[in-house]
Amino acid sequence: MTGPVEGKRSRKAEAAQDRRLAILGAAEALFAERGYAGVSVRDIAGAAKVPLALVGYHFGRKEDLFSAVFAHRSGYVTERIDRIAAVDISGANPQAVEDLVRAWAEPVIRLREAGAEAFSLLVARTAWDPGPEASAIIERVYDRLAHSLIDAMMQALPGRSRETMVWGYEYALGALLMHVADRRVERLSEGRAQSGDPRMCAFFVHMIAALFRALPTADDETALRDGAVPPGLRA
Repeated sequence: MTGPVEGKRSRKAEAAQDRRLAILGAAEALFAERGYAGVSVRDIAGAAKVPLALVGYHFGRKEDLFSAVFAHRSGYVTERIDRIAAVDISGANPQAVEDLVRAWAEPVIRLREAGAEAFSLLVARTAWDPGPEASAIIERVYDRLAHSLIDAMMQALPGRSRETMVWGYEYALGALLMHVADRRVERLSEGRAQSGDPRMCAFFVHMIAALFRALPTADDETALRDGAVPPGLRA
């Protein structure tokens, strides 16, 4: 049986957790909208409707809060790495490339369905942000994910150099970030297409798998650099 003292402590702990989550939610939304440099701790406190000092009490400095927003969503990065590792990349699976792209991209594309659209926009903004805080997040949180996909693609598509595969990853990443964050598609399609539409996941997987398959082999890459069109890439 819970006594009055324990019950009071429990309610205080719940209230503290609610305030902490409110701060995280406000920070996520504001960082996504304005970028790291465009947001102050005072802005976040105001949006979360908490005293300014409480932000520092729970999270410390602004850069610590920025890191905490990504740590709060770390499960989706882990999910992507685990899904990539689970893909059968043996020669017995002809859809290995599609499966790898899906494992890497689908959790991001589905963020909107999970009520985390602001975070998907934050990820895109952070990837484009040249500031040191954003660069540190990308290196600490996302480089491991990038290496996991690149390593798996190297096995699924043998004969490509790592340099070429890294460029393929960068092209794919650019497409993914534009898919979830760019609104221009809505204007160009006159409203027929919607930015970040999760129903387009299958289309995205098909297109990016084709991109990876089109990467030149090491031999073709040498020919391309010499200005020739290798036989394997001729129409």
